[in-house]
Amino acid sequence: MKTIASLAVLLTVASKKLTIRTKSQAIQAAPQSCDKMRCPPAWRPKMDHHTLTGVTGEDCCDKTCELFECKGVYRSNEAYWGNVGSSPQVCCDKMCGNEFECDVGYVLADATAPGTSKKDCCQPKCELFNCTAPWAPSAAKKDVVASSAEECCDKTCAAVDCSISGWEVNESKALQAGSTPEDCCTPLCGNSEQVTCPFGWAVPEEDVNKTSNRTMEGCCQTQCKAFTCSPGFAPNVSKEDAFGASDEECCLPTCQQFNCSLEDGWAPWPAVENDIGANASQCCLPTCKQWTCNATESWLPYPGGSKDNVTGASNSVCCLPACHTYSCSPAKGLIQVPESEKVGGTTDEECCESAKCTKVRQNMTELGEKEYCNGLEKEKCLTMYSKHTGSTPVKNAEGKLVTTVNTSSIVMCSFDDVYNLCRYDVADAIQGGCTGV
Repeated sequence: MKTIASLAVLLTVASKKLTIRTKSQAIQAAPQSCDKMRCPPAWRPKMDHHTLTGVTGEDCCDKTCELFECKGVYRSNEAYWGNVGSSPQVCCDKMCGNEFECDVGYVLADATAPGTSKKDCCQPKCELFNCTAPWAPSAAKKDVVASSAEECCDKTCAAVDCSISGWEVNESKALQAGSTPEDCCTPLCGNSEQVTCPFGWAVPEEDVNKTSNRTMEGCCQTQCKAFTCSPGFAPNVSKEDAFGASDEECCLPTCQQFNCSLEDGWAPWPAVENDIGANASQCCLPTCKQWTCNATESWLPYPGGSKDNVTGASNSVCCLPACHTYSCSPAKGLIQVPESEKVGGTTDEECCESAKCTKVRQNMTELGEKEYCNGLEKEKCLTMYSKHTGSTPVKNAEGKLVTTVNTSSIVMCSFDDVYNLCRYDVADAIQGGCTGV
């Protein structure tokens, strides 16, 4: 009983799987509009494909001649590959074939050529051609397949027209056998097919009708395009086809030859050294010596012309901004130097001084050579100061002296009420001094 029950279960499962597979195949095989089907290579949509439905390419597409094999007396022609069809009449050319019979005096031109008539398949031999003066029949050519005097007959140089362009008559060859200008005539220098000039050589216009011996000697002259310019010169492209063989004829001077004058405000411009040029504007860069710093716009020249030889043509390169545009920090106890609109700078050292300088400048007097703060009465003590100058050595990492920086300071006299004594106020010295003091 258990065996029978197991068999029943297996049959039920198998039946369900078969049902599912059948439904899947039905879904896969469902026809669709031929408009949506893409034809295989070398197939074309049927004429009425937009009205058809199908499952395979054959339902919606037709084979083209590209798929048809031409055999026997037929040969393939790619021009027909796009045709819809599958017969030799539609897809192939019929060949003349080796069995095609031509009339006497004719021969089969090409057994593999397409054709079905004598006109298509046969060609005449020279024995059928009638040679007339200045042509004469040629026994050697009677079996030649041709139908013109040039191919079937013999002629002498007397019959060759040497008056055509590029040639002139050669009397010494009048009685010689020949049929072409090359055989019978003398080429002129202007005949480029016979007289070949190498690159950079050409025939001058005045020599085109000059008789040549088929060589460049006597016909060709050198052109500037073949000339190598000397250092300091560059090819003049407008003279490439001109005749010449010197710097003067073929070249132009480059900036390498031009001297840029720093005295006149021009500096050398290496980037254009090999460019064609013969003046400062082409070959040089302007220096700050040519630039005018406009004080009304708060730009001032560098002191001592230190930027004169620097290349540049702008305020930012050639000029210093006036100090009245610089902000001196009150938190540092700084104020702008007097007449700051006339002083150029971008740092505290250049544009600023101690706020105490106002007091020094307006209310104080420098001590004389043998005067000292010590011993002065209080009233005078508070109005006196001394100037001190010195120098500070600057060394590199190895301890070697690099430069010396000059320093200055102003030390004011101050009165000590506790000791009733005038002394130097070193702790409150004005480092760097005061402008104009």
